[in-house]
Amino acid sequence: MHTENANSQLTSQMLASPDFIASIAAQLVPAINTALDQALEKAAALANSPTMSKENFCAANGISSSVLEKWIANGVVLLAPTPTSTVTRTITCKETGKSRKDVMEKHGNALINVAAWREKNRQHAVNCRYIKR
Repeated sequence: MHTENANSQLTSQMLASPDFIASIAAQLVPAINTALDQALEKAAALANSPTMSKENFCAANGISSSVLEKWIANGVVLLAPTPTSTVTRTITCKETGKSRKDVMEKHGNALINVAAWREKNRQHAVNCRYIKR
C-alpha cells in the first residue's frame, strides 16, 4: 500500500514532463526578475558612486570589515568627508542638582572615497612594469 500513489505515473516521469517544468518556470520567473532588477540597480549605483558605505565596500571587494579598518588606519583607503551637525543637550547633575548644557558634534556615517580608490588603482596599473603599453 505504501508504494501506491494516487497518480499512475512515476514521480521521475512527472518531474520530467514539459508541463510541470513550464508551470514551475512560470511561477519562478517574476521573482527572479525582481531579484535581478534590484541587484543590477544596486550594482550600477555602486559602480558609478563616488562614495560607498563600509559594508558595501567590503562586499564589493570581498574583504572583511577588520581588513577594511586596517586599510583605513594605514591610509590604503580614504574616508570621504561627511557633514557634521551640532547637537545640544541639557543634563541635570544628580549630585549637585545643577543643569548644564553639552554641545557635541555629530558626524555623519563614514563613507569610503571610492573615486580616490579607483584613481589609486588606475595609477598603480599605469606604473606597473608587467603591463606593456
